[in-house]
Amino acid sequence: MLYFKLGQIHQKYGLVASARNAFERSAELYEALQLRGQLFAEAHLQLAQIYYEDGDLEKSALAYEETVRFDRENAVAYNNLGFVYKKLNRSEKAIQAYEQAIAADTLFAEAYNNLAQLLRVREEDQRAIDLLQRAIALKPDFSAAYVNLAGIYEGQQADKEAAVWRNFLEYSDGANQYSVHAQERLHLLTTP
Repeated sequence: MLYFKLGQIHQKYGLVASARNAFERSAELYEALQLRGQLFAEAHLQLAQIYYEDGDLEKSALAYEETVRFDRENAVAYNNLGFVYKKLNRSEKAIQAYEQAIAADTLFAEAYNNLAQLLRVREEDQRAIDLLQRAIALKPDFSAAYVNLAGIYEGQQADKEAAVWRNFLEYSDGANQYSVHAQERLHLLTTP
């Protein structure tokens, strides 16, 4: 527990190497003492994030895998694992991780959006559309989901793309980074 707390303190003050060492020591001690529960999972979650920030995606993936092995309801860890797998070009594993994130938390809009992006690459557009619509229903101001949904319709279904941009503009505050693009696309789509 002491190494875990020390890791949190070091992380808070930006001492990444020291935080990594403390979390690694914490995980080792939990393993040696066979205390594989919530604190073990939390130590690995912190390690996974540090490894990711250090650019060590393989170690990050392994640490996220350990996290979800002992905390199967950790939707954030599954989602982050999916993101790391995606960066490692392990699409099938990424899809499974995002699906597990959704199973752990059916209200996790970001996981729906992330899964939809991978399915779109696989040209599973209808499933991606359904997931993005769910993400937007859960989080009506979720800019990325609107952008991804409009991207599916772009060049194919102008009326649906326009509807997505209208809805986006209705929920955005106008200062959003996508607002200008949305206004431009909507103008292009609705001007004869």
